[in-house]
Amino acid sequence: MKFFVFGTSRFTFLCGIKCGAAFALLFVCLTTPVFASEAVELQAGDCGKCHRFQLQMIAEAGGRHATEIGCLDCHPQHPPKGTETQVDCTLCHEGQAHFEIGDCLHCHVNPHRPLETLRDPLKPARKECLSCHSDVGQEMAVAPSRHSELFCNRCHNTHKEIPGCLDCHGPHLGEQFARDCLRCHSAHQPLQVIAAGYVPASFCRVCHARQASNLADTNTNHGGINCTYCHKGVHPSTSACQECHGLPHPQAIHSEHTDCLECHGDAHRLISHR
Repeated sequence: MKFFVFGTSRFTFLCGIKCGAAFALLFVCLTTPVFASEAVELQAGDCGKCHRFQLQMIAEAGGRHATEIGCLDCHPQHPPKGTETQVDCTLCHEGQAHFEIGDCLHCHVNPHRPLETLRDPLKPARKECLSCHSDVGQEMAVAPSRHSELFCNRCHNTHKEIPGCLDCHGPHLGEQFARDCLRCHSAHQPLQVIAAGYVPASFCRVCHARQASNLADTNTNHGGINCTYCHKGVHPSTSACQECHGLPHPQAIHSEHTDCLECHGDAHRLISHR
């Protein structure tokens, strides 16, 4: 048996001719693709042929990357034809202080999920966060606390995540829940106590035990009033007696004694002749 190989630009034929025979027997016909001498330019639809996982990530959590730009806007070339496989983020992101920080991947771990993978807790971030959340920086500067010394991602492990206060702090009372903390404390100004809405007197008694004891002993109406009825606004605060009582005595007495407590002692343990 002898074999001969001959072909055209599209097909290659392998034929076997039996010695001494007058006819040829075709054994195999193999088709082979034609390869262009130069690489074909990438098209938008080509990326999904290999990078399906990245396309899935963008579709699920790509944000504006999924709706306003295409793969080739960030990846204009592909090896082996080119080496410009990824452009700098500032090509699109410019005009704000946040974009001038540099090293975008320090916070935005995965550009295909730019906000969902934001701020890995193992990579401390502060100036990066405050460049967008300047109002938070101003709040902490006005009322410094231990919180203002922490990296932002110490509490916010992922973007927009708000942890519960009790993740780090113990409650003042055993029956308190995380939501109770926000009745008095702001996360970015925790030492600037401002009562918001109804605050049970039991919350105040934890720190103000003497005043609580005095109110429990008094036989005046003050003993039945909630603390925040008189103590409004930024803690510590005290309302003027006249806000509730007006001027109950003759003008001569009020002219001589401008401070009601000169006669009535302590507001939590009033001296009263009634």
